[in-house]
Amino acid sequence: MTLLVCCLAVAIALAICPVGEAVDCIPDAADPYCKCSGSDVTLDLSKLSFPMHQIPDTQEYGTYEYTFSPCSTVDCNGGGDSSGVACQENVGSSGGEVFVARKVSDRQPAWSVASLNPLEFTVTYCDGDLTGGVEDLERCAIVTFKDDGSHGDLDASMEKETSTDTQLSYNFMLQGKDISKVRAGAGGGGGGGSGTAAGVVGLVLISVFIVAALTYFIVGMAVNYNRGTRGCEMVPNATFWQDLPLLIKDGFLFTISPCYKRESYQKF
Repeated sequence: MTLLVCCLAVAIALAICPVGEAVDCIPDAADPYCKCSGSDVTLDLSKLSFPMHQIPDTQEYGTYEYTFSPCSTVDCNGGGDSSGVACQENVGSSGGEVFVARKVSDRQPAWSVASLNPLEFTVTYCDGDLTGGVEDLERCAIVTFKDDGSHGDLDASMEKETSTDTQLSYNFMLQGKDISKVRAGAGGGGGGGSGTAAGVVGLVLISVFIVAALTYFIVGMAVNYNRGTRGCEMVPNATFWQDLPLLIKDGFLFTISPCYKRESYQKF
């Protein structure tokens, strides 16, 4: 029975206490670079102020600054191509602007929501300028948005560069209280679903507990009946259930009275 009680406690906790968990968010068909939606949430980056200019490079790879503008693309180098989502500028030399990521019609960015409470999600934008040289890697921008009140309204920085055999990724971090503004709610209309998965698990565990408890009592009473017991004695572990109220009382008094002397506990 101890196991059944523990299972019930865990089930109730999961059912009523939502936790942050990864959820699906599909890029919007009309504006995949700026919006995504899923059964639990809709995210709309247009609620933030773009373009963001002069984003610093915290790794000091050089005298670089960045521009990020997913909802209203920009011309990174003044050449007439206004499809830029993220730009890099070498402020120490002229002509040092490159496209880190572009908006193209045949490729969507990848959205990944790590948590809804607090809100944290990442969007990967690619199709930037090739790096040239022997490797000739495709540039991409991996932008993490994090609702973090300790960073003011909104802070942005380019944290680090990472690379694979085919891509050079610039990892940006946008964090602050304003990140919470991009969330439109469940399906675009209000409240959240941060505890949806946990709630389902909790309800399943509660159902399992109820079935297990019923099985325990029904089977136990049937076995005791076949053994010849009648009345209250048919209940499995009847003595335990008769003593349960007193055991709960003792446990409660012991918990709230940690400083009592041992002899005081004997008086309970």
